[in-house]
Amino acid sequence: MADTVLAGRRPSFERIGRWVCGAALVGSIVFIGERLWRLDWSTLQPHASWGLAGAMIGAPLLFAAADRALARAWTAVVDPGNALPRRDMARIYARGVLMKYLPGSIFQYVSRQVEGAKTGIEHKLLAKSVVVEVGLHLVSSMSVAAVCLTFERAPAVAVAAAAIVVGAALAARRPLLTALAFQILAFGAFALAAALIGAAVLPAGASLAHFAALFLLAWLAGFVVPMAPGGIGIREAALLALAGAGLPAAGLMAATLALRASSIAGDLGYGLVTLGRRRS
Repeated sequence: MADTVLAGRRPSFERIGRWVCGAALVGSIVFIGERLWRLDWSTLQPHASWGLAGAMIGAPLLFAAADRALARAWTAVVDPGNALPRRDMARIYARGVLMKYLPGSIFQYVSRQVEGAKTGIEHKLLAKSVVVEVGLHLVSSMSVAAVCLTFERAPAVAVAAAAIVVGAALAARRPLLTALAFQILAFGAFALAAALIGAAVLPAGASLAHFAALFLLAWLAGFVVPMAPGGIGIREAALLALAGAGLPAAGLMAATLALRASSIAGDLGYGLVTLGRRRS
């Protein structure tokens, strides 16, 4: 009897979850559309500069470096003994990076589950790695956001604290701590990409560290809504809402669009280059 009740509730919870995520995605698209409709597009022209061009080269490289660090973090969990070729593990993760842009965003995990099983990794371990990765995403993104906010008032303290945590985690040589260290490095690269784009388009007095922290919070919002491929729409709406009160509309919109273009370019670059390498 209890099993029947639980079986009936589970689909209901799933439907509610899909409706909530769908509503969040639609609301985000409407919000972004309203901001674009009100924007004076002529105000975007001054932001087209050589500085932005340089940032659009550097930011994708930082996003690609973040993907590489996340791949190392995942490998530390599913293959702590380094029994499998690292290049093959990178290829599995890279394919998942490309698959996350399919509708639903969950296909990145499905891809890793299937490809990982083909290499001999147990399904149970692969499923566990997803739970660990999601948990570390939450911890690492919030931790790096806190470091960014601390950097505003005490840069040396923020950098030293982050370096100590990462160094100690790597020195411990424990799979979970190693994964944590690489995830912190990955989100640090995300923050640097946001600061780089912000330096090119935001006003001179804007706090780049604060903007980087807001970008990480927006990234987290896009991550927890699985219906949005790669967080598209949700992340942009969250960043516009979080930073909109203190930054000019044109500069903020330019930074938001540039960050999305950079993240896609970084993901595609990492995925295609990694998959293009000869299999070990």
